[in-house]
Amino acid sequence: MAWLDPRGASALSIDDDMRRAARHLGRNDAVVADLIGRYGYYQFRSTRSGFQVMVETIVSQQLSTHAARAIYRRLAEKMGPGAPRPQNLLALSRDELIACGLSRSKADYVRNVAAAFDEQRLDRRALARMDDAAVMETLTSIKGIGDWSAHMFLIFALRRLDVFPIGDLGLRNAMATRYRLRKGAPVSRYHRIADAWRPYRTVGSLYLWQSYDGA
Repeated sequence: MAWLDPRGASALSIDDDMRRAARHLGRNDAVVADLIGRYGYYQFRSTRSGFQVMVETIVSQQLSTHAARAIYRRLAEKMGPGAPRPQNLLALSRDELIACGLSRSKADYVRNVAAAFDEQRLDRRALARMDDAAVMETLTSIKGIGDWSAHMFLIFALRRLDVFPIGDLGLRNAMATRYRLRKGAPVSRYHRIADAWRPYRTVGSLYLWQSYDGA
C-alpha cells in the first residue's frame, strides 16, 4: 500500500516497535515470516498531515493506486504548493474538483472532510489521544468516511500498530493468495489468521500489502 504523494510522507526509522513486531510475527506466522525474510524490517511511511491522509484516502476509494495517484496529483496542483490545507481545498468549486477526476460524490466527500478539519471537528492531536474505537466513531460520523477510510487514518496518520483493515480488497486478495484460501472464504477466516498477528495486525497487513504490490 503506497500513499499517493511520496513528497508528503517521510520514511520513519526502523524503531524498537517495528523490530518487536517483526520478531512477534516471525514467531507466530510462517507466511509473514517468509515475507519478513524477503523484505526485511518494514520501514513505516507516515505523514504529519491528517488532512492529507484523509483526502488521499477518499481519492483512493475503489480505484487502483495508479488512477488515484493521477487524480490526487491534479488535485494537489489545484490546491497550490506546499502541504495541502483545508482552506485551499474549500476554495475550489465542486466543478474544479470534478475536473481533477473526482466523482461528484467524492468531490462532496473531500469538501466535507476539509470543512471538518477547518472547523476543528477533526483534529489530529485530539484524535491521537483517543483509542481506536473512539477515532473510528469520530471519523465515520463525517459523510464520506467509512470503516476502510478510518482504518487508513489509524494506520497512516496515527501509526496505530494493531489495526486490521479487512475492508481492503488488496489485503484480502494478498491473504487469499498467500494462505491459499478458497474462493468465498468467510471473513471470519481472515480474522482468525490476523489474530495470530496481535498486537501488530497493522504490520502484518503492511507485509501482505507489500507482497501484493510486488514491491
